[in-house]
Amino acid sequence: MDREINKFLESIGKNISEKFRNINGKTAQGNVPTNLWQKRTTRKNRVLISWKTVFKNNLTIEMLNTFDGGVCVEFVNDDFQNEKFINNKTHMELIKRLGSDEKVSSIITFRVEDGDSGANVARNSYESFINTKLPFDLIPITRKKEKIPGIGNEFWEGNIYFSIKGGSQEDVDSHKDFKLKKDKNPQLFNPAIEYANEITCRDLFLTLFYFFIHCFDIEKHINKKELYILKIQCEEYLKNRNYDEGNLYEYCITHPSLKWGNGNLIDPIEVSELSVEYFNSKWDFNNPSTIAICHNEAANLDKFKFDSSNKFIVSAARPTNLFWSKQSSNMIQQSYSLKDFFELEADRVLRRKKFVS
Repeated sequence: MDREINKFLESIGKNISEKFRNINGKTAQGNVPTNLWQKRTTRKNRVLISWKTVFKNNLTIEMLNTFDGGVCVEFVNDDFQNEKFINNKTHMELIKRLGSDEKVSSIITFRVEDGDSGANVARNSYESFINTKLPFDLIPITRKKEKIPGIGNEFWEGNIYFSIKGGSQEDVDSHKDFKLKKDKNPQLFNPAIEYANEITCRDLFLTLFYFFIHCFDIEKHINKKELYILKIQCEEYLKNRNYDEGNLYEYCITHPSLKWGNGNLIDPIEVSELSVEYFNSKWDFNNPSTIAICHNEAANLDKFKFDSSNKFIVSAARPTNLFWSKQSSNMIQQSYSLKDFFELEADRVLRRKKFVS
C-alpha cells in the first residue's frame, strides 16, 4: 500500500509528493534553541523537553522512556534549584542523569522563556546558579563526533547550555565563554511537541492521506477503481488502529473535514471544499490557498499524553489531532482548539447580527 500511495502522489506532482514526505520528515524548531536544533529532521529523532512541561503533564521516567529516539529534559533557569521540586521523585532521578547516555537524560540551561522580557529571570537564575558550590563540573554540551545519528543520547556529552542576551548587561554564551574550538552549534535535538514514533508516524501519514483522497476533484488524477482500492486499504488499516482518543477511521469520518462535506474534504474553518491543486501548489506563506497541517488542539499548549492503548507518549503530532486546511484558515484559528474556535465564532456571529442587517 505504501508503495502505491507514493507512486500515486508522485504522479500528481513533486510538490504534493514532497508535502507528504514532510509530514514526518521535517519538524519545526518549536522551543529548542537555534544552535541546539536538528534543523528539520524526522519526528522520531532525539528530542528536548523542558522540566516544566514534564511536571505539568505528570510525566514519569517510565513514560519518558517511550521516546524511542531518546529524550533530554532541560532544567531551564531556576528549575534545577527550585525548592518547589525538591521532593519530586522524577526531578530527583533526572538530576542523577545530567549528561548521561541513558534514553532519558538531562541538562541544565539558562535562556529566555516566554514572559521574561529583558532576560531578567534567565540572568538572575544563571548568576545564582554559577555562584553555587556544585558537586560536579560544568561542561557545555557537544557532539562526541562531528557526524552523529539523529537518535540516541550516547552520541553527545556535557551537562550545560546557556545563552542570555538582552538588557543592559553583557551577553553570556556557554559555547563561547568556555572557548570551544568546535561544536558551537551542536544541533542535537528536535522539539518534543513535534515528536512521533515510527508507529505514530505511519498513522499520521495514512490519516492525512485518507483525508486527502476525499478532495472533490480527486478523480481527475486517479481512476475510480484505483481510488476505491486505495480507500478500502486505508480504511482497513485505520479501523485497526486505536488510540485513547478513539479509532482512527472513526476520527476521520466524524471530523468536520469530512462530515460537513458529505464525504468531500473541506476546510472546516472556511467551510469550503479543498482541491488537489491546493495540495500540489508550492508552499507560499502569502498564498491564502496554500495547504497547511492544522491541529484540533494547538501545539503551543504543550500537552503530552501517555496513550495507554499503545503504551507510549503522544504529542500534539498525533493522528487524532491533525487535519488539513488552508494557511489562511490556520492563521484565523490561531491557538484555539477547533472546538473553542467554533464556539467563539458562533458567539461572534450572534453579536455581529445586532449591527449587520
